[in-house]
Amino acid sequence: MASLRSVANADEWNRLAARMEGANLLQSASWGDLKARYGWRVTRLAMGDMRAPRGGVQVLTRTRRIPPLGPSVGLAYVPRGPLAESDADAESLIEGAIGEARRRGASLLRIEPVGAAHAAVLEARGFRKTEAFVQIPRTAVIDLGADDEELLASFKSKMRYNIRLSARRDVRVANDSSDTAFGEFYEMTRATARRQGFAVHAASYYRDVARTFGDDAALFVARFEGRPLAALMAVAFGPEAVYLYGASSNAERGRMAPHAVQWAAMQWARARGCRRYDLWGMADPNDANDPMAGVHRFKLGFNPRLVEYPGAFDLPLQRVRSWVLTSGVLRARTALQRWRGQPQS
Repeated sequence: MASLRSVANADEWNRLAARMEGANLLQSASWGDLKARYGWRVTRLAMGDMRAPRGGVQVLTRTRRIPPLGPSVGLAYVPRGPLAESDADAESLIEGAIGEARRRGASLLRIEPVGAAHAAVLEARGFRKTEAFVQIPRTAVIDLGADDEELLASFKSKMRYNIRLSARRDVRVANDSSDTAFGEFYEMTRATARRQGFAVHAASYYRDVARTFGDDAALFVARFEGRPLAALMAVAFGPEAVYLYGASSNAERGRMAPHAVQWAAMQWARARGCRRYDLWGMADPNDANDPMAGVHRFKLGFNPRLVEYPGAFDLPLQRVRSWVLTSGVLRARTALQRWRGQPQS
């Protein structure tokens, strides 16, 4: 296995990760820092020096105490990685991730690779595909073009019409990070969750995303006569910006506010030098009840390029404990604790 080195400096890691093929938000230092706020331990391993990087992998690890099974069960997780220039380098980084997972006492290592070639490397190493993915394995990507006219021209005609209609109907969009804007965003997020069956984070989580990414994050709020109608949080990393979270009010639906915030976010991304805009999740075409079906139809109006990732691959490191992680035992235990009013371990 090729020699790997640990990277502690966030700026150094971001320079490496952003220049690799397959660069993505989930392998950024800021994403790791965000997850560290919520109980994950973060390790970043790189190949080559900063002048000639060949790849890297960010590994997240978290353990939970389960008294009947001994000290703990733990999950090690690599989202959308490793980032590598060759299959041989990917293999070395995967071995490094396995070693780190064992060192941290993980029971299971789950990797969600960027492309089919790395998926084949995982399967050759003994990983097995699982349907229990963490990140939705389908997304859609927009080429941001050279200017507004080129970008608008790439959309479907109805989408172009609705973007222009929102402006004619006096919808105004602001890049707004105030406490008021976050409060509006969260209330609309809860309304959207009730309407479409989505899960939501606590309000503090969305503020933590903004704080962790700093100037690389933006919250856009569309208002009519001062009333919030839609909001969107976007995050930029390397050549790409991501539509991470979005929400809309049940009021004034005819003013097309969701179209307006998407358009503002894309303009912001291109002004930052991003070449792509990731719409971050599409519905499963084989599931007629997928709760993202309506959002999927909306996103198709931007005429994006559809992307299918290989999915999730698991390697058990401790047979019994990895079974506990994947069998639903922990979910049943957590539900029982909640029913009894007991604290979570």
